[in-house]
Amino acid sequence: MTSIAVYGAGGVGAYFGGRLAEAGADVSLVARGDHLAALREAGLRVESVHGDLAVDLDATDDPSDIGPVDYVLVCVKSFDTGALDLDPLVGEDTCVISLQNGVRNERVLADSVGEGRVLGGLCYILSTIKEPGVV
Repeated sequence: MTSIAVYGAGGVGAYFGGRLAEAGADVSLVARGDHLAALREAGLRVESVHGDLAVDLDATDDPSDIGPVDYVLVCVKSFDTGALDLDPLVGEDTCVISLQNGVRNERVLADSVGEGRVLGGLCYILSTIKEPGVV
C-alpha cells in the first residue's frame, strides 16, 4: 500500500488526502490548531460537487509521529515552506511533491531534501476549511 503524508492539511491538502485515502492509499495528515483537534476527534469530512466523503485518518502536528513515507504532498503556504520539518518523513525512496502557489517552492524543498526527490505539482481546485475537520 502506498503511504502518503500530507504536510499542510488545510483546504487543498485535506481534500487531496481524503481522496487519496478513499482510493486506498495509507494517508497521514500534518495539521494544526482547531482543525487538527477536529480531525483527531471526528475524522475528515469532504463536501464536494464530486461527492462527499468521511474518512478517519491519522493526524498530527509532529511529522516524527508518522515516519518515512513513499510520498509527501506539501500543501502549506509558500512563506512556510522553508520552516518545514520534512526529515522524519523522508526515507530512501521518498518523493516530495509541491502543491503550492509560488515559483520558488520546489527550490526551497530541494535544498532541504535533495533535488532528485522533489517534483512540482499543479492542481486547480477551489477548496477551503468550512469548519474544523470539514473541507
